[in-house]
Amino acid sequence: MSAWTRLLGCGHSRPRTKIWLDGPVRASLDKSIPQIGAPEAWNSGHTGKGATVAVLDTGIDATHPDLTGAVVGAQDFTGSASGADDRDGHGTHVASIITGEHEKYRGVAPDAKLLNGKVLNDFGSGQESWIISGMEWAAATQGADVINMSLGSSMPSDGTDPLSQAVNRLTAETGSLFVVAAGNTGGMPPSPAAADAALTVGAVDHSDNLAEFSSRGPRWTDNAIKPDITAPGVDIAAAKATHGRIGTPVDPTHVRLSGTSMAAPHVAGAAAILAATHSSWAAAELKSALMGSAKPHPSLTVFEQGAGRLDVAKAVKQPLRSSPASVSAGVALWPHNDDEPIRKTLKYHNSGSTPVSAGVSALVRDPSGNPAPAGMFTVSTATLTVPAGGAAEVVVTIDTRVNGPDGIYSGVVEAGGVRTPISVNREVESYDVAVKFLDENGNLTPESSIRFVDIDVPRAFIPDNPTGSPVARLPKGRYFVDGGSGSAQTRLNLHMEPEFVVAGNRALVLDARKARPIGYIVDKPGAKTGSAYFAFLRKTTWQGGTGSSFIWPNFDGVYVMPSETAAAPGQFTYATQARMAEPDGNGGFTTSPYMYNLRTDIDGRVPASLMVTVRDGQLAKVRSEHGITAAGSFGRRDDFVTRPLPYTLDEFFTPDFPWYSKFAQYGVDGSVQSSMNFQVRRSFKAGQAVTERWNFGVFGPAFVPLPNTVNTSAARAGDVMLFSMGLFADPDPRRVGYSNDTGSTTLYRNGEQIGTEPWSGYGLHTVPAGDGQFRLHTEASNPSEVSTKVVVDWTFRSGTTTSQEALPLMAVRFAPHVDARQRVSRLVPTVIPVQIDHNSGGQVRSLSVQVSHDDGLTWKTAPVANFNGKWFTVVSHPGTADTVSLRATAKDTEGNGVEQTTYRAFLLR
Repeated sequence: MSAWTRLLGCGHSRPRTKIWLDGPVRASLDKSIPQIGAPEAWNSGHTGKGATVAVLDTGIDATHPDLTGAVVGAQDFTGSASGADDRDGHGTHVASIITGEHEKYRGVAPDAKLLNGKVLNDFGSGQESWIISGMEWAAATQGADVINMSLGSSMPSDGTDPLSQAVNRLTAETGSLFVVAAGNTGGMPPSPAAADAALTVGAVDHSDNLAEFSSRGPRWTDNAIKPDITAPGVDIAAAKATHGRIGTPVDPTHVRLSGTSMAAPHVAGAAAILAATHSSWAAAELKSALMGSAKPHPSLTVFEQGAGRLDVAKAVKQPLRSSPASVSAGVALWPHNDDEPIRKTLKYHNSGSTPVSAGVSALVRDPSGNPAPAGMFTVSTATLTVPAGGAAEVVVTIDTRVNGPDGIYSGVVEAGGVRTPISVNREVESYDVAVKFLDENGNLTPESSIRFVDIDVPRAFIPDNPTGSPVARLPKGRYFVDGGSGSAQTRLNLHMEPEFVVAGNRALVLDARKARPIGYIVDKPGAKTGSAYFAFLRKTTWQGGTGSSFIWPNFDGVYVMPSETAAAPGQFTYATQARMAEPDGNGGFTTSPYMYNLRTDIDGRVPASLMVTVRDGQLAKVRSEHGITAAGSFGRRDDFVTRPLPYTLDEFFTPDFPWYSKFAQYGVDGSVQSSMNFQVRRSFKAGQAVTERWNFGVFGPAFVPLPNTVNTSAARAGDVMLFSMGLFADPDPRRVGYSNDTGSTTLYRNGEQIGTEPWSGYGLHTVPAGDGQFRLHTEASNPSEVSTKVVVDWTFRSGTTTSQEALPLMAVRFAPHVDARQRVSRLVPTVIPVQIDHNSGGQVRSLSVQVSHDDGLTWKTAPVANFNGKWFTVVSHPGTADTVSLRATAKDTEGNGVEQTTYRAFLLR
């Protein structure tokens, strides 16, 4: 089951300050529509009337005033309770870019009609089967002229994936043009943007500069040209769905979004205009006309912009178009002294009523951006005359025997203003690597795969492997080899080579008979692995590195072959990690009194010995205590050991490794009641004995500082504020925590409400520009026996930021020494250490505490003291009291404050 999402660019997360001009009230079209020349086309009578565009997306809000009467058919393929309506906002925004009718935010083809195919659910994601069903409906059943797909996967594709193949098949069968967003990774286009037949659209800003997020070619594995064209996709204002959740508000019914999702519908609208003008044209004609008339950016290659930026005005006037619309001439294998010239025919069609004469030239550049050597790219004629209503041909010859740099050449063939992108790969020095996969019996097995990752250039090669004996064509160089055979259901055999050198033709045999089991042997004979991690991590000269990592329940059925090569010290790591405990006999770990946390890192190579023996004496020992906040609950540590609460656990840790741990409390029905986890990792020394307490009150909000990172629990970026914090952390200053609570969060600026959310600790709000005084109010109630209600009011000042900055919020952590059932003795005063977290690193100036023994009906001041920078309060208890509620008020040196009230903070015994 594949996951697919709508495509939004990074610009969506960086809204800009709105400026309102005090002048005459006269509407003018927003930027992107004039940028592509749509008004000129309208003035010539080209508005898309008679054309139908299918929008395959999150649905469409057909009640939006900009889309009145536009939607003529709809179907939901997701099974959403909302039907074909748009509860995300993406599909409506896309639809109105195509054909919205508004005085300022008019669509490209305002008289075109829409088909609403909801293939992404109300959260903006979907399944491959939904999308293909929507494509079949739009193309084959409804006969749409144009189909807009502002969606895609997250991984690059070579165009052979099922969705790309569906684009190719339906285009050939129906003639519908699929206009597809190029993707927003800034890397190679994903599926279905990689489809040959798709008109793939990248994004530019209002100055025609390529958007940073816009995916670009060449296409993965075959270096074909993608995208095909660009269009505006940055800060695009269009319709806001009634129930939409995304976008920066422009007015009550419009929002701005960025992404290739916004670029694609500009092109889809233009295609609708051409389809209405030329009713006999199908996908190929529409695609070539739009590409051939695009406006190029002189600084961009065809792999960044395709033919150029959409120009509707030129598209409706230009009579010439080429077929095909672009030429990806493939690869000329190294060495080049014996290359055969590559010949490609371009056919030019003239839809006009008079002959067209044009000069023809090939404008191609080498891999470094310099003009291609003379004679490498030639055309059969320097001038061309295309008769009215007829066609004429030009043969382009690519002779890679001509001396020049090896690599990818790209450019255009120009004829009468028509630009046809062209490219060829004059292969660099490369060799064949013949691979054989042998199973446990020594036989060839097609249940296998291999990946060669270049250590010095950010690229990977994955050869086709139908028989178990693929041949990889690799440029000369050093490679990390990532191979394997078998399956996770039976036996998995892994073969990794840290540094495989290709300097000539080579053979590589991955023999499963040489593979060995991996895992740990410990002192406790009954211990079994319940959580396993193993990884092969390779550093590269390019940023990011490569490798493979696996997270499995255990090491059963995993076999690894010792490597035949080695990397320099510090360049490759073979890592294994495991959590082990005593099984209960029923497949779980519900009775184990101990848990091992083990880690091994081997430098340079995969060793010959893969079963690691570890003695208890080599490890750090941690006694972990786990409290309870609701009767009958269970506690689960690290998604592994699960026992009735309260309980203690003897833990053993590999020393000097940064460990991350977490805890969750479950009810008898299996529902999560609360959870907490370390935000920062901690390590232990060999032989060290430590006690850690989990799930002991008082519970409340927390801000844990992260090294070299802006804490996004409460942050501002420009004029957008984000709050995302749990209100159920225990007193450990390294942890945050959450509960299954009900509540709300409301933000105020200068006394006026900005917005409210029906969840505790969460909010995403666009605020007015400039400095202001803010109050954030949140409260949460949960069914636990302690911290039953938490109410917090933060007051702080904040102004517009140029980058993401942490907001100056504080959290007060009370840490009485309660027992496992959250109780202290009522017979003696309780000394309570207090820590104050500061989200932006500010200094606390003052603290006051109040206490209540009647669930907040009455409050008394408790004494507060600061000794050597540490805060304490002391609370005495009436003999009849059963609970203690706490209220803290704190201020920092900048005047920011917090008032935090925790009802039933702890109990008395």
